[in-house]
Amino acid sequence: MVQVESIAPGSEAELLGIRPGDQIVRINGEPVRDALDFHFRAADIDLSIELFRGTEKIAVDVSPMGPPDLGISLAPMKVRLCGNDCVFCFTYQNPSGMRKTLYVKDEDYRLSFLHGNFVTLSNLKEWEIRRIVEQKLSPIYVSVHSMDPVVRQRMIRARQDRDIRPILDYFAQNDIEMHTQVVFVPGYNDGEDLKNTVRELAKYFPHVQSLAVVPLGMTTHREGLPELPPVSEELARATLRDAEEFQEEFRKTLGVTFLHMADEWYRKVGRPVPPETQYDGFAQLENGIGLTRWFTNKMGRVRRLFPDAEEAGLRKVTLVTGELFRPVLEPMVRKKLERSKEDVEVQIVGVENHFFGRSITVSGLLVGQDIIRALEQVPDLGDRIYLPPSTLNDDDIFLDDTPLAAIEERFRIPVQVGFRDRIW
Repeated sequence: MVQVESIAPGSEAELLGIRPGDQIVRINGEPVRDALDFHFRAADIDLSIELFRGTEKIAVDVSPMGPPDLGISLAPMKVRLCGNDCVFCFTYQNPSGMRKTLYVKDEDYRLSFLHGNFVTLSNLKEWEIRRIVEQKLSPIYVSVHSMDPVVRQRMIRARQDRDIRPILDYFAQNDIEMHTQVVFVPGYNDGEDLKNTVRELAKYFPHVQSLAVVPLGMTTHREGLPELPPVSEELARATLRDAEEFQEEFRKTLGVTFLHMADEWYRKVGRPVPPETQYDGFAQLENGIGLTRWFTNKMGRVRRLFPDAEEAGLRKVTLVTGELFRPVLEPMVRKKLERSKEDVEVQIVGVENHFFGRSITVSGLLVGQDIIRALEQVPDLGDRIYLPPSTLNDDDIFLDDTPLAAIEERFRIPVQVGFRDRIW
């Protein structure tokens, strides 16, 4: 059942007498287990809704004339937790002092459909597999890691040892679109295993639309965890070389690049990222795939970086970023300012990650305390500080539970999240 959280004023639900706190049990005789069931069942032309108000059972019949949700907002779904014990799990490597939600391991196919979260599908029940097809929960984002069942189980250490192939087959046969990823772990799924995984997943195209390969991330907080070797430059070069051979083949045979390597691979070997045409519309941008190219292109389209400079009295500003992105951001900003002839001095601060460890260099894992520490070393921060949007959640809280307001209070100058329509 699902709980009604609020009712829109003047909505059909209000006219029907449905109230906040009511528990919707069935629609047209079918159980309503969560918000997805509710929206799927409520799409019918005629609805017979069964609900409980306390211990009282109430039946409501309606033929919706307005929005299919009848003006009902539901309480948030309870997230399904992950039962795997992945050797590379980032949650295990989180230090103390973070937002509580960051210690929760989720493995929820509903969030995969709704928000693009990656799931292994290892803990799905048979009825859930059928439900994904019945309700067309597509696209879905799948962490494959390896198509070899033995290697995959060695990596994710799932409670239920199962082959992912029958699930992928079933989804493909029923036109469920999938985007897949491999977290690359040296000694586990590198070399020939990765090649085999790429070949097998490509056979599912176009139902499997894309495959991303992301190198494992390791913090300094790995006490009691398996020892994993980092991705060396030599291994990165060999892996990238193999990937580019596949990409060239896929562009000829599939008409798309299909296989996409995370930006870190190119930075690791000192090479530029591919052009936009090779990213197939940035299907996995939220996974960080192609983010550098996307940013570069968007930066190139804006005429001015600081259109409000004169009005706001900006003469000097500070841009904060991670160590990985600073070598990319700095020349782009300099070049853009040269062309636009904006009279604004820009200094770029690449923040060293003490919270997770020096090996973590991406902007999205910067925390408030590290940003404050880095900015304290800058003699003159100017008239405004710009922060990358990826460092904050929707409530403007950093990963370490530091509020955005703490930076403004500490330095007594305006702080802005992103610039130019939040392209960074």
